[in-house]
Formats: sequence, C-alpha cells, structure tokens
Amino acid sequence: MYKQLVLAIFPSETAADQAAGELKGWEKANDEIKRGAIGVLVKDNNGKIKAHKLGTREATRGAGVGLVLGIIATVLSGGLALLAGVVGGIIVGGLVGSFVHRGLGMSDEDLRLLGEHLDAGRAAVAVLVPEKEAATTSAELKKLGGDITTYQVSEEALQQAAEAAKGAGV
Repeated sequence: MYKQLVLAIFPSETAADQAAGELKGWEKANDEIKRGAIGVLVKDNNGKIKAHKLGTREATRGAGVGLVLGIIATVLSGGLALLAGVVGGIIVGGLVGSFVHRGLGMSDEDLRLLGEHLDAGRAAVAVLVPEKEAATTSAELKKLGGDITTYQVSEEALQQAAEAAKGAGV
C-alpha cells in the first residue's frame, strides 16, 4: 500500500501557514477526507530549517508527516540535525539518505530545488495522504496558491524509517 506526499511551495511562511489552516478547515467540512497531520517546512532567520505540524497527534498519521518532514529537514541541514518537536531527536545519517532517495523517491535535484525555495524565504506545506486523496489535496493546495510536487511513499518505507528512528532513540 502506498501513500502520497503532497509538497506545496508557498511564497512565505505566513502563506504556507494560512494554506495549511485552510486545508485543515476543508478537511473538517468534508467527512470523506481525513488526512491527519499537515506539516510546514521553513528556514528561520538564522538559516536553520524548522518544521512544525498542524492537526492530529495520532501516532500513525501524525508521526508519518512528522517523520518525513524531519528527515527532509535533516538532509537539507546537511546531515544530522536536532528536530525537537517534529521527530524528537537525532536521525542517523544512513536512514536519512536511504529514506529520502528510495522511500520518498526524491532526487538530489528535488532536494536542491526545495533547499533553494527555502533559502529564498519560501515555505513548503507537506501532507501525507492515501493515494485516493492525493489529487484532491493537490488541487486544493494549488487553488490556495501552492506549487505542487507529489512523491509516492510506501507504507513499508514509512514503517522501516519509523522503526529505525525509534531504534536510534528518536
């Protein structure tokens, strides 16, 4: 079984936060849509990558987007990073590279472009959804002003990353 990571780039953290809030409101208004946590990824004034989640703290859904954002932020930070509140600890470098390249299917070019967007003051909204919700989620984020990219993530890859992170004390 696969999920889709929908990643939408917005011109600023404020715009990304507003879009994430709108998406949560849209979810509440539609009983058939249940995507769980939504994450926002930005670079702060000190040049450090930060990620925060909105929405449910339910372990299976909330941990999924938090783990994905934490791993992406770690890679963009140049290796190991402490991501308190997102993943809760240090993620081992081998896990990071493996998950991003194989588990998410993000290329070095994808990561470079995401890093450039964040360097330029833009922000990303990330939502991990079942495949059947990817098109509607993408369309809604596009309507809210996001530039959309999607990545297929296997449940197995998410589980392996979560187990490895847990085993590393994350």
